[in-house]
Amino acid sequence: MTTKKTARKVVKKKVPTKTKTKSKALVTTVVAKPKQTKLAVINAKLTPAEALASEWIAKLKQTKSRMEILNHTYNKILYVLLKETYSVYSEAVKSNLAEKFFGAIWNQLYKNGIKVQKNTPNASLIIRYICGADVATKTVSDYAKVLENADYNNITTEDFLGWLNYKKMNKVIEEQRAIANNIETRSQRMSRARLVIMRLIEARETKPEFSWTTTAWQAEKQISENGLWLGIGNAHRVLDGGHNFNAKMNLIMLLPYNKEMEKRLLNIYAEAIVDSVEKWEKGIDELEESIWAEELWEQLVGAGYEESVKRA
Repeated sequence: MTTKKTARKVVKKKVPTKTKTKSKALVTTVVAKPKQTKLAVINAKLTPAEALASEWIAKLKQTKSRMEILNHTYNKILYVLLKETYSVYSEAVKSNLAEKFFGAIWNQLYKNGIKVQKNTPNASLIIRYICGADVATKTVSDYAKVLENADYNNITTEDFLGWLNYKKMNKVIEEQRAIANNIETRSQRMSRARLVIMRLIEARETKPEFSWTTTAWQAEKQISENGLWLGIGNAHRVLDGGHNFNAKMNLIMLLPYNKEMEKRLLNIYAEAIVDSVEKWEKGIDELEESIWAEELWEQLVGAGYEESVKRA
């Protein structure tokens, strides 16, 4: 006998939980516009006087923003004008015409009724000339220090804007003031470095790369007043079938130096040792010529190679 059991389905009733309810309109306002609601609550707490002050602050913030734009635009234009001025100053100050040129600037300022001292720096003369009489003396001095510091660091006209934007004008002026207070200027150190390079040339004369005999007449066409000449050549690899690197060296042209070329070429290598010039001066005094000269020669070769790679 089979007994059927009837399954009874038990349905559990859900017990409602107690929740805080809000109207649909209020929820939409809080979720969709939290910032506006918060602002409205804050503003509601302001007194009329505070609300007026807040309005003034808002107007000043707008003016402040426009002033920042103006200052940025002013500095941008100022830097361009200083670059144009530096393009003239950097050439004139190294030229044989420097004394006459800056003397003419001084005389023109005097004719225009602008008082300048006899010992006014050249950079200040040229800044005063372009700015006129109404610009404050301190401003003229600051702008002049920018030109002097750029020249001190051998900044090219093409690199001037990037250099000034990177270093910032206040930092450049501060640095140049510190340099002016030093007993020895960079130009004086460069003079010492050039003497070291000239001493190296004399030392290398004992073992020249090439040597030959020619007529005195031909030599006079090729050498400068200091007995120097510039050689230009090239080199080609020789296919010798082996593993060694051999090259054919060709000396193509011999050109006489002029004083300006000589200084510029010497400056390229003097720049490489100007910060350590004391080391090389000490080496000349204390070491064998073959030791310090060979070490300096290797450093200059490396410096010239690095410079050519950097320019490329």
